Amino acid sequence: MEKAVILQTEFKDVESYKSQWEKLKASNPGLQKILQEIEKPGTALVFSHDDPDGITSGLIFKRVLQKKGWKVNLKMPEGFLLQPDQLEAAMKETTGAKAIFLLDKGTLVPYNNFADKLPVYIVDHHPTPAAPEKCTYFNPSLPAYTWCSTSILAHGIAALAGVREDFDDFLCMMGLKGDWAIEPVKGILADFAKPFFVEYGKNFKNLLTLVKERPTMFDAEQRDHTCLLSRVTEYVHATGGGGFSYFYNDREPALKNVNHAECIATALEAIADKMNEVKKIESLDDFVNLLPQPQQGNLKKIFAYFLQDWESANRILDSSARILKLDETSIYLFVGPKVPLLPMIGSIKLFELKQNAGDKLAQIIMVSSVSNDYTHVSVRGSGDRVHSGKFCGELQDSMQKRYADYKDKISGGGHPKAAECTFKTDKVTFCDVLTRVTEVLSEMQLHDRLAAAGKLDDAQKARADKLGLEYLKK
Repeated sequence: MEKAVILQTEFKDVESYKSQWEKLKASNPGLQKILQEIEKPGTALVFSHDDPDGITSGLIFKRVLQKKGWKVNLKMPEGFLLQPDQLEAAMKETTGAKAIFLLDKGTLVPYNNFADKLPVYIVDHHPTPAAPEKCTYFNPSLPAYTWCSTSILAHGIAALAGVREDFDDFLCMMGLKGDWAIEPVKGILADFAKPFFVEYGKNFKNLLTLVKERPTMFDAEQRDHTCLLSRVTEYVHATGGGGFSYFYNDREPALKNVNHAECIATALEAIADKMNEVKKIESLDDFVNLLPQPQQGNLKKIFAYFLQDWESANRILDSSARILKLDETSIYLFVGPKVPLLPMIGSIKLFELKQNAGDKLAQIIMVSSVSNDYTHVSVRGSGDRVHSGKFCGELQDSMQKRYADYKDKISGGGHPKAAECTFKTDKVTFCDVLTRVTEVLSEMQLHDRLAAAGKLDDAQKARADKLGLEYLKK
């Protein structure tokens, strides 16, 4: 079997994992407080995002607390921002909770309100314009963006607390893959993750070897090869809902009451003592067969429906149009009704569009009418020269000002290559959102033309930065 590029790469002069985390501990008061808190056992409410990074980081952190003597209620509710009603429901079923821990659910100002109920501790890697001052947080992306995952932050905490195990390494690898911080086939690895990979990640050589299986949602820049890490992580993504609430409870009676994220999380927990077997698997089927029943049976059904929807969505996105070019980045636009798996399929469709047109870089903006009271904007990019997260952040900020009475129903942001913005109210219509999307694109095109003519003043340069025109930075 052929090694993926990442196993053929010699990582030179990489700092030791222990040294990296001792430095992070020394320089981050929030991390210090979290490490102090976990040494004081009690009952904890832990919330994590229901995508691969959230599921894996939530499990790692739950294990840390349990090893320190805590009772833990881990919840993975729908949506990125934890809602007040979700917290209230969890508090009612968790007697005597003394702390709230939030993993991979943003470092967001609304969490100040939760801190009035219980101490709130946040472990997260998403950038944010303002942090909740009433909460304790550890986020390497504040103030400057750091490419990593929450899983590796939870793993570092486990290491500092002296309770890291091989299973935590496996979970961390999937979290990194789920948030695109590692790409074994092409040899891509976030700088932040290099010490972890050199010390622990390389132990899973079978996951980093090329396999002749179906290319995954993570094989977005090439479709000729894949690896088991991508296959396994896609399985977790697909069966957990992927953070986008794509659930299959209505497909058949057996799935009616199955909580997708809890199902895959429970299955993963059950193989904590099977790492020797995991390190020997040669196919996705080998991995799935390690999972316990009844979860395994339900997960197989969910994944089959995911694959059906994948093929359907891929065909629908053929209608995407190339609408403008910003520097070396071609911008594609898809506008339509609800499309199953739309955000996930976007990266793959972008690869096809980019390859067919011979583009150097490309970005796809997908505007979907999910329902009469829900419009979803999803952005995927093949590079970081036009920042997907800033585009969605601008949509959020401008539309919250325009529709101030409904600003709590508007949420957006993300990474350079992947971002979302959601509008969950019928007071902001699909037409309203589409209008604003085209307005922002027109403004970006204007600033691009002014820059080409050498006519950008300082205020316009600042505005171009907020719009995500990273290529204009000198």
